[in-house]
Amino acid sequence: MKKTLTLLILAAVTLAASDIVIAKAVERGFGKILRVNAKIVQLSNQRQRIVSRLGGHLERYFVEPGATVERGEPVAAVKSLELSGMTANYLALGNTIKAARERLASTKNLYAKGLASRQDVNREEIALAAVEAERNTLASQLKSLGIDPAKLKTATDTLTIRAHADGLVSRLLVPLHTNLTAETPIVSLVQKSGYYALAYVSVADALRMPETARGILRIGDERFECRYLSLLPKVDEETQRAQMLFWIESSRKSLLLDAFGEMEIEVPPFEKSVAVKKSGLTMFEGEWVVFVPTAEGEHGGEEEHDGHEEEGEEHRHEALPYEPRVVKILERFGNDVAVRGLHPGEPYVSDGVWFVKSMALKERMGGHGH
Repeated sequence: MKKTLTLLILAAVTLAASDIVIAKAVERGFGKILRVNAKIVQLSNQRQRIVSRLGGHLERYFVEPGATVERGEPVAAVKSLELSGMTANYLALGNTIKAARERLASTKNLYAKGLASRQDVNREEIALAAVEAERNTLASQLKSLGIDPAKLKTATDTLTIRAHADGLVSRLLVPLHTNLTAETPIVSLVQKSGYYALAYVSVADALRMPETARGILRIGDERFECRYLSLLPKVDEETQRAQMLFWIESSRKSLLLDAFGEMEIEVPPFEKSVAVKKSGLTMFEGEWVVFVPTAEGEHGGEEEHDGHEEEGEEHRHEALPYEPRVVKILERFGNDVAVRGLHPGEPYVSDGVWFVKSMALKERMGGHGH
């Protein structure tokens, strides 16, 4: 029975061994940590508005607030009398050009026979060129509106407004069935990247902020690394705090503008301390600890024995190759925690602590039961 229990424990250890990651404590500088409020913003050139290029009646939206759109996707449809006139005129000019070309060909034929003058030929060529220029101008305008003149068979009054860039729909600016004028903004679009954090910091701390300052923005369970860019020239009137602009380096997803979170900013003076990963810390019997390899664990757990004491052998197999080391937490920044109780380069369990801790607790309980 004891051998079976030993084998089960060894199997559990083997299965979970892949979850245990060993790292080495490092020495790094920790500065003073400021914890301040910060708001997600975008610069003015990253907010764009999609406009109606022509006047008309807003018939339909193809998007809703919060939708992600790509460049060229339809966002709205407008009924426009102006567009109807443009497309009808374009088609009519096609017939006019056909007739002008026939007249020019006929005049050239008469000129070859001596029945028309060179001036008559020039006049027909100029007339044809003027009509072609007018239609080319209309073709260019239609292309700018997203309409392919080559595919135009009948006049249309429906203008499909398309996104001119990738982004996130922030607001629909005009109600449906509104009569629009040309250049009326109808949709507010924000880019999916290029988010910034506006941190509200005391004036004294802001004035001595180094250019190399870095921050960690936390919104709920999300964590974003930030880099300091600039100090805005005006103090916020409501909070009487300086406004510091940070670029959110690690934002690979769409964020909510004007959402508030907490930012940690690391500022001088920097003092060197031994650092471990936050994931390596855990509470054990009422104290903060990290688990470090035991002397047996470091040497593979080899030990000479004569093989006669079966129960002693069983205890050696069950012995956990890690032991808790009590540490004192000095400072935190991001995923790094400054501690006292470890030496630089000393190995510790950085991931899989939950398994090591559970095994250590079972070992303590088993020890009390003997």
